[in-house]
Amino acid sequence: MAEKKARAKKTKSTRAENLVIMIFSALIAVTAWVTLSITAFSDITITLKDVPIDFSLEGSYADLSGLSVVDRDIETVNISFIGQRESVGNYTNDDIAVTLDLNNVRTSGTYDIPLVVTSVHGDRMDDVQIGPQKTVHIEFDRFASKTLSVDSRTLTLNMDNITARSGFVIDPEEITITPSQVTISGPQDYIDQVTGCVISFDGSLRLNASENSSTSNVTLYSGEAVFENPRVSLDTSLFNVYIPVYMMKTLPLTLTIQNYSDKIDTSGIEYSLSENSITVRSQNPDVDKITSVSLGYADLRNIRPGAVMTYGIPLNSYYENISGVDLVQASFDLEGYAERNITIPNSQIHVVNASSDYAVTIQTDRLNVTVVGPEDVLNQIDASSFVAEIDLLEYNISAGPRIFSASVYAPGYSNVWALGINQVYANIDPAESVDANEGEEG
Repeated sequence: MAEKKARAKKTKSTRAENLVIMIFSALIAVTAWVTLSITAFSDITITLKDVPIDFSLEGSYADLSGLSVVDRDIETVNISFIGQRESVGNYTNDDIAVTLDLNNVRTSGTYDIPLVVTSVHGDRMDDVQIGPQKTVHIEFDRFASKTLSVDSRTLTLNMDNITARSGFVIDPEEITITPSQVTISGPQDYIDQVTGCVISFDGSLRLNASENSSTSNVTLYSGEAVFENPRVSLDTSLFNVYIPVYMMKTLPLTLTIQNYSDKIDTSGIEYSLSENSITVRSQNPDVDKITSVSLGYADLRNIRPGAVMTYGIPLNSYYENISGVDLVQASFDLEGYAERNITIPNSQIHVVNASSDYAVTIQTDRLNVTVVGPEDVLNQIDASSFVAEIDLLEYNISAGPRIFSASVYAPGYSNVWALGINQVYANIDPAESVDANEGEEG
């Protein structure tokens, strides 16, 4: 029984040894096969698809000549080659360089350029096959750019479909475009043809208020013709446009006659203006409340037959004068009026509204005055019909010699007046000293 057990144990041990021998033999065989494959069959064929082409011109004559690639018919190729398994066995597209053979490129034009395939690691590559084509069809040209701007009037807004409503106005010169310039890039020949860039809005705009909008409608022009070429690009295609809209209004011009005496009626004095109105614009709605523009005052003492006075249009913060009229002349024809020179004696020079604290003594013996009035009236009166009046309420009185301006008029004739400033010399004394002098004389 013991012998039988020993014999079974020996049989199992023999089987285990045989299994180990078989496994070891298999490993030796595989190793030998791999070694043989590497030594006897070391080359391998690699196929890569969609390998990108490097279109760089750096260092070539084309680059030195300022040429650029403006068009090409393919971007990638398929590559097949033979190389050593241990070197290229794990190659991907990143390990391959497909470049251009630029030896024959000397000027702008279209060429069929041969492709050059190399390993980026410098590994051997045999029997290189390129597909689906061995050359790339390339157009070369000098690449250029040009800036079109608002300042140079090469960047503009199409105003054909933009109008202002009735009573409003748009000033094209004040329209702002942002950005105010655009750069176009592309082949030199095409860039040279572009002369302008026009932006526009879809549909029609009728405005009665300022507009601030964006648009991407951009059109290039070559002279009067639209220029379209996909090889010309813009650095921006979105513009913001601000269109200021102004209220427009026509305002009559007025002139006020400045009187020097309430004894004279100026309502019958007629004048004519070289311009009766001006046109203004404003973005302030309060301009609608303004009914006229005053030129200022015409001093009655300067108004005589045939007189012409010039006035500037006054500035106003509410509006801007867009009429083109800066100066206006006022003409005083005074048909039927005449001038006369008269002399008013001292006895007809009067002081009114004098203070009881002072005594006023007129020193002027006479006034030589030019008067204006209807000719038929002047023919009926003389110097005795006039007085020169000094109203002391208009002055701050103090003792001493003084010069006053006298108002000259003809009582009973409200349409006659005197020209110029008629000065009267007087002496002012305190009332006490006057009384004392009179007492001494008595």
